Amino acid sequence: MPANIFGDRFLTKREPAWHKLGEVFEDPISMTQAVKRTGIDFHISKHPVTVQIDKGDEGIDLIPTKNFAVVREPVKDDNQYRVLSIVGREWTPIQAMDLARMLDPITEKYPVETIGALGYGEKIFMTLDAGESKICGEDHHLYFLVSDHRDGGGALQIAFTPVRVVCQNTLTAGLQNAKINVRLTHTRNIESDTEWYIGLFNQMDSAREEAVAVMNTLSTTTITDDEAETVVKSAYPDASEPRRLTLAKDITPDQISGGVWAKLLSEKKDLVEEYDKRVERVESIRKIARERYDVFNDEFTDLAKTPWAIWQAIVETEDYRKGHTDSSTSVFGTRAEAKIRAFNKAKSLV
Repeated sequence: MPANIFGDRFLTKREPAWHKLGEVFEDPISMTQAVKRTGIDFHISKHPVTVQIDKGDEGIDLIPTKNFAVVREPVKDDNQYRVLSIVGREWTPIQAMDLARMLDPITEKYPVETIGALGYGEKIFMTLDAGESKICGEDHHLYFLVSDHRDGGGALQIAFTPVRVVCQNTLTAGLQNAKINVRLTHTRNIESDTEWYIGLFNQMDSAREEAVAVMNTLSTTTITDDEAETVVKSAYPDASEPRRLTLAKDITPDQISGGVWAKLLSEKKDLVEEYDKRVERVESIRKIARERYDVFNDEFTDLAKTPWAIWQAIVETEDYRKGHTDSSTSVFGTRAEAKIRAFNKAKSLV
């Protein structure tokens, strides 16, 4: 779980997380109770963005834009309004309490497991206990994750997150092959769409079984080292060049003045160094994944050199490698995205 928990807004049914934040609960609770107890029932709203122009003695002009700010109300431990993101006209918020009320009827079948908020409230997550199962011969505890991103770049999502009991690896995967595959953008219909899709949770048993069945197929095929490498590179794509460096490559000395050319050469050197660091970082992570793949193959010979093995290597890399705290959540964010890319590529090798 990430270090950027909003305050101590984290509630879990399991033992305390490593960050020691939040609270552990024992008795079953509804999702609305969990939202209130965790303190993520704060209100968010959308407001027009204007540009303020100070014209000196002539006063101030306020120029309207086509953008809107997503604003969180003040809370006890952060007593000010917070702009969570800038969005377009169509973006529509959904309140945590409204989402919780939709989930309440389901929590008897799929009990609340964890709930929390990240940053200043721009991301909230709710995890439901989906029971246990064996995947590729190992015990896994299964969860459904409902998360909402209020940061302008994300959506409301439902994901499937099995956890390997043997080492607590979180095998984040989508439900592409199941009947439930939900990624809802924040349009004007967000509330009614969410309510309709959550009504399909009665089908989650079949969704879980189908997703587990897909995972089990990952152990049925032997792959080559080159195929394993394609999974690594899908999880960790080649580093991108800084845009200014790409543009600078097309400029010649005869197109600009000498002074500008000298400045460009100086900047180009810095940009090349930045790009080299990006390349080095990607290759460093790939190297860790390859090493974890070799270790897995040695430890689990019956599953060695399978799509399951290379996906496990990516999962372990993302769950335990050091990195920026904003990417350190194993169930969504950049780490989860790497796992999902690896999962989809590994699945394609079966």
